Amino acid sequence: MTTRLISVCLAALALTMVARADDLTPGLWELSLEARVESEPGFQPGPITVNQCLTKDDARDPSKVLGPLTTAGATDCTYSKSSYDGGAFRFAMQCGGTLGLKTSGEVTFSATTFNGTITTSSTIAGKRVDFKSAISGRRLGDC
Repeated sequence: MTTRLISVCLAALALTMVARADDLTPGLWELSLEARVESEPGFQPGPITVNQCLTKDDARDPSKVLGPLTTAGATDCTYSKSSYDGGAFRFAMQCGGTLGLKTSGEVTFSATTFNGTITTSSTIAGKRVDFKSAISGRRLGDC
């Protein structure tokens, strides 16, 4: 399994982050995703971190919150369940495309931060690969 292929898959995980994004404060955000491949405990890819300016409209559209971390490999994503309860968003999602991701997770957030865990399975080169990821974001200030 190549590092590049894993990196593409990890980046696709970011598409799974949705929440009541209208509760996020617009501005400059630092977004991070750190994943571990469960079947390869010694493999520790570095975190993916980007800065993104969120407008008011962006903060209301979860697909835009982590847009810079997504790839073309994650397409046709649909939620099979989702719930929001007091600052926590729980979800399950499946994506088509070349990665065929199945994802579930929980993200807690406030107006200026979010943190969560995501579990994802995918098939890479004919082999099932399971990921556990930590996702986080924090508002840095105005754009």
